[in-house]
Amino acid sequence: MGYGYWIQVHQLPASWQAVDLLATGTVVGLPELQDDRCRFDLALEQLTHATAAKRPATLPRTLRLTWYRCESLPQPAQRLQLTVRLKRPQGFVNSGGFDYPLYLLSQGIDASGYVRASRAISPPQRLEDAAIIGRIDRWRLGALERLQQQQLSNQGQALLGALLLGDKRGLDTIIWKTLRDTGTAHLFVISGLHIGMLASLCFGAVYALARLHPQWRCRYRIAAAALSAIGVSGGYALLSGWGVPSQRAWVMVCAVMLSLIGFRAMTPSQRLWLAATAVLLLDPLAFRQPGFWLSFAACAVLIYAFSGHLGRVSVIRQLLWAQIAILVGLTPWLLYLFQQWPPLSPLINLLAIPLVSLFLPAALIGLVLLMVWPSVGEPMMWVLAQLLDWGWQGLGWTQQLLSPLPTTGPVTLWAVILALIGSMLLLLPRAVAGRWLGLLLWLPILSSLQTTPDKGGFQVTLLDVGQGLSVLVETERHRLLYDAGPRYRSGFSAAEAAIIPYLSRQGIRRLDLLLISHADIDHSGGQLVLESALQLGQTLSSSDKIQADVLCRAGQSWVWDGVEFRILHPDRVQGVSENNRSCVLQIDNGHHRVLLTGDIEVEVERMLVNRYSESLQSTTLVAAHHGSRSSTSERFLEKVNPQQVLISSGWLNRFGHPHPDVVERVLRREMKLLNTASAGAIKLRISATGDSRFSTAAEDLWGYWHRLKQHQ
Repeated sequence: MGYGYWIQVHQLPASWQAVDLLATGTVVGLPELQDDRCRFDLALEQLTHATAAKRPATLPRTLRLTWYRCESLPQPAQRLQLTVRLKRPQGFVNSGGFDYPLYLLSQGIDASGYVRASRAISPPQRLEDAAIIGRIDRWRLGALERLQQQQLSNQGQALLGALLLGDKRGLDTIIWKTLRDTGTAHLFVISGLHIGMLASLCFGAVYALARLHPQWRCRYRIAAAALSAIGVSGGYALLSGWGVPSQRAWVMVCAVMLSLIGFRAMTPSQRLWLAATAVLLLDPLAFRQPGFWLSFAACAVLIYAFSGHLGRVSVIRQLLWAQIAILVGLTPWLLYLFQQWPPLSPLINLLAIPLVSLFLPAALIGLVLLMVWPSVGEPMMWVLAQLLDWGWQGLGWTQQLLSPLPTTGPVTLWAVILALIGSMLLLLPRAVAGRWLGLLLWLPILSSLQTTPDKGGFQVTLLDVGQGLSVLVETERHRLLYDAGPRYRSGFSAAEAAIIPYLSRQGIRRLDLLLISHADIDHSGGQLVLESALQLGQTLSSSDKIQADVLCRAGQSWVWDGVEFRILHPDRVQGVSENNRSCVLQIDNGHHRVLLTGDIEVEVERMLVNRYSESLQSTTLVAAHHGSRSSTSERFLEKVNPQQVLISSGWLNRFGHPHPDVVERVLRREMKLLNTASAGAIKLRISATGDSRFSTAAEDLWGYWHRLKQHQ
């Protein structure tokens, strides 16, 4: 509770959001330049509000800022004074989605926003550089620039930067996909494995050297080796940027090494408990992070797998058994967290882990030589990059050989627990009878099935995609996605961050129909991402700017599993604005109707009222244009006469959606109003008899750091 209170007192005051503030601080981390935008973190020293009479007693620790049309990239250790607009940590709130606010808080980032630059406000000012803060990051940036000057492949530079200096900026989506598909992300991005690996190598090397001095007592040799391992692994963690995984791994190393010095009689499991306790005491939020559970679960699996095996075993057999144990012990967690597992990962890691163990120390030595003795360091780094390229070609071959196996439906926690018990049985020594019965306990997780509506019923999920729209409609045997969410100039796509993870969590790998209402980027931005990640039956759209199999036109209709789908608009597109070209879709099972309206404006609403009259009446309305003032008119609401109105809008969006007039209009008619900005994803289940039930993603939140909890 004390840690949670400490986090909350560093929050940005609610009244200070989306207003001009004057921030003074030091640039930390590795700034990133994309086109004409700079993104960087600012360790805050001072934050002032022009009109606030009372200032908060504590300030946010670090800000994550975007600077549009920046003239030069801010450098680590630079002190800046900037006018900014900020928000508290926020993210998409969908069932099973990535907890971005938790991620930001774990990085020490209490607010994010952008730099304001105009003649009407104070111009950005560069102050005297910081003496200590950001200096290591500046050295890291210098080392990365030296790496980029070498004649290496782009891929080699990106992987070396990630492996040695914790720089993930060069890892594009293709590289990330290869790492995920082969189960090797933990080898090329600095993680607990690298810290532990380096600590183990250092401990072994120093202990071997200490044995050359027989006059040293054994405990002195162990102490020298343990302290050296702590120092070397700590230096590597600093070199990697001192990120949360590196901090967590170093704390684990410290706990284990210090226990060797002071408590040599401790068992491996006791040392694991000591390390976990130390990590949670320093970072209680680690309890909610997958990396924490995977790291300690891997250690626990190895301790358990080797504890009952007696006698001398060859190194090859030990490595093989370790990979089998990791496969059996961690697959349930991987299926639960990521809805897929790479079947070739054990074989790949069997070869890759020893190779990386040898490669990492050599690469670190090469990096140091590159900085202090370039004539030796440059050819050494070229050789290492060439070896890395050859290894990467091998990973690409294995990726093509066998793709990751996805789950067939949502993975429940009880199925994971049963599978873990089954794993414990399977990893027992061969002499134990009946251990193969553990396979039976794996059946629930391997045969998870999608939960679908009954015939004649359907389910509508209004996903939280920020300032955009995406609606999933499910019948007994069919899936339709209405709009693909927004894509931003930075390349960030809500389809990749929110829609695909949600579909994967539900076990949905195929869409029968992708309907893009119109070409605006907040509705169509994720189309290409969806087409590359999912199997698609057909694409339907009214806009000639969208690559579609069929044009959306009024009068089209079809029936899926007893549920009728009707296109009400448009009948023509010439001379019509993009918003007013939106496909209007009505879904009807004879008892409950849902109306999806895209971004239509009052002009089209008036036409729909005149054309369809009473047929327009619907039980649920997804408001047009995110609740804009230009839509959801009095007459349209009167004719549709919905019981509930749903709105998809971004939290504190710059457009002010939904407009207060629209909100007042809906509430005055005593209609239920739900907004993804305050409720997260909204799910509506309609039975074949018309019974309906609402649920929201906000109902499942329990972290105090979530914006939705702060508004309840």
